Amino acid sequence: MKTNHHPPRQTKAKRSFSDYVSASLILPFFYSIAQFFYRSVRESAIGTFFCSYDQENEAIESGLLARLRKKLRFSERVMRPMRFKIAAQFDNSAIFSSLRTYCARLAGMSLGTYGLSCLFFSFFSSIIYVLRYMTNKDTSYADILISGSVLLIGICFVASHQHLSDVLCQSKLSSFILFKLCGVNEEYFRKVPHTQGKTIAAILVGALLGLLTAALSPLFVVIGVFGIGAAFLVYKIPEAGVVAILFFTPFLPTMVLVAFMMYLLVCFFLKYLRGKRVIHFAWLDFAVLLFMAVLLFAGLFSAAPGASLFPVLVFLCFMCGYFLVVNLICSAEWIHRCLWAILSSSVLVSLYGIYQNFFSVADTTWQDTEMFSDISGRVVSTLENPNVLAEYLIMILPLAIAGFLISKTAVQKLCYLFCAGILGACLIFTWSRGAWLGLLLAMMLFFLMYSKKVLVLGIFGILAIPFLPFVLPASIMNRFLSIGNLGDTSTSYRVHIWEGVTAMLKDHFIGGIGVGADAFGEVYPRYALSGIETAPHSHNLYLQILVETGIFGFILFLVLLLIFVKRSFTFYAKPLPLRERAVPAALFCGILAVLAQGMTDYIWYNYRVFLMFWLLIGFFAAVCRTTEADHRDILQKASRQDADNADITLTAPVRKGKAAEQASSKID
Repeated sequence: MKTNHHPPRQTKAKRSFSDYVSASLILPFFYSIAQFFYRSVRESAIGTFFCSYDQENEAIESGLLARLRKKLRFSERVMRPMRFKIAAQFDNSAIFSSLRTYCARLAGMSLGTYGLSCLFFSFFSSIIYVLRYMTNKDTSYADILISGSVLLIGICFVASHQHLSDVLCQSKLSSFILFKLCGVNEEYFRKVPHTQGKTIAAILVGALLGLLTAALSPLFVVIGVFGIGAAFLVYKIPEAGVVAILFFTPFLPTMVLVAFMMYLLVCFFLKYLRGKRVIHFAWLDFAVLLFMAVLLFAGLFSAAPGASLFPVLVFLCFMCGYFLVVNLICSAEWIHRCLWAILSSSVLVSLYGIYQNFFSVADTTWQDTEMFSDISGRVVSTLENPNVLAEYLIMILPLAIAGFLISKTAVQKLCYLFCAGILGACLIFTWSRGAWLGLLLAMMLFFLMYSKKVLVLGIFGILAIPFLPFVLPASIMNRFLSIGNLGDTSTSYRVHIWEGVTAMLKDHFIGGIGVGADAFGEVYPRYALSGIETAPHSHNLYLQILVETGIFGFILFLVLLLIFVKRSFTFYAKPLPLRERAVPAALFCGILAVLAQGMTDYIWYNYRVFLMFWLLIGFFAAVCRTTEADHRDILQKASRQDADNADITLTAPVRKGKAAEQASSKID
């Protein structure tokens, strides 16, 4: 009987990029060029210079000031005893003991108590509305809707015997917000003792809040109640305040953000005095602090001192956000929470911008309607200006792309791809050519930093450039190709302003004119070209810094950027996993993208973009420091395990040698 012996079936192995490279005839050549390019840059004098951040930082830490600090022992003699004393006074004070007890009681109360307060709030606010109607005063339908919503909540809660702490632990939404996003300890709510609550107190609180609607909108009353709880949460966990400010920056007014930032600074300082938080200080932090001092000096000695004081104080307050992020975000969990806050808020902003483009009337104020008649308008979303919106988006878009590259599951990749698509679509509808160009340059650098294999694909991407007009819509191509066209009123307007600012620099090159639009508006008309006398700023970040702070402030800003770049390249020179490089690379390239747009616009004119700029730089520094610390811990654990294994392997041959000696003696 004849049998056929078939060879076993070979399973198809998943081929990686390196497999395709080795199987190709052309790609290995380009890949060897890419490797040679990266190695040459890294080993060159320029590469060594840009990767020397750690050496400079160590030199500062061990320099004259550090030796003087160790000799004086100011921290051990003064700061540490003072912090222990303040911590003891805080923890043992009657006010904070009562506050902790009161918060525990509120968390342990039943929902029926809260429902009773809601009912009396709605009852007294309804009386206020009736009195307004009788006195012919207007009542907003939104106020009536809010009071009605509180009434429904009261009806649902008043008969419930569940306690608030149990509901917060069981609800998926509250668990996500409190425990996953804000970092609250879930065990605290599980151990809170249950209390029934006092009926009279609940009625009085509800009535008092209802009577407040005579002077305030019910919306403000409700926000105030939740705001008190949020303020206490930020006091207990300042890191949650950082997450909140990253999320709410594109939505809140400037002065609300200023108040929130000042409160967060106070909370962090109190935590530091109590020994609950520490302060890290590095070379980049020192450069930021010096630039803050220069801005303060420029604001005090301004061409319009009274007008410059407000913008300088806002700038300094928002730049403190850099130090808050650097010193509070110190773990992988808080990094992920910050990423969630940044991406989710940017998606909401972008969705609103896309809605404006398709379902609302996009604004044509910032557009040459004759040259770009195929563009219906430019979206502004929550940031009031299309260029400002574009500046915000290009700082964040690389983060969504980085998340797509490093995510493991298909669901995560789809989520990040959705984020990147929404942000990219909104960025297109801003029709900001400077932002497009800045993002294009930054993404090229991001992919080059992410992997050297991208350089091989980039060579083929250059060959595909001539085919772009056949793929992209004509409106996008026309807008992009109009960069540098002086026939565009927007471009010619900028060029004429730059000529006037250049004339200003001849008289204000050393000390500058001071910070702010008012100082610029007072001096600029004397040097402006005819017909361009009114301009809020110079439409160029670097010209604006030079004309506001003078040559010394401008040089210090360039030094700050140089240190920022060196911090990034020093981080990437270390042997870290590819996944841990993506987020810092995205943050670094997002900042570079908006700095590139700063060549054609003054990106700090909007306070919220200014705040986001420094928050993201601080977030970049925090991610780098945390990643390096985690990597050092992993290496130290691995070295300890290797040492333990070495002890085991060293003792085993000794025993084996003794057994062999005994066996050999028996044979003899």
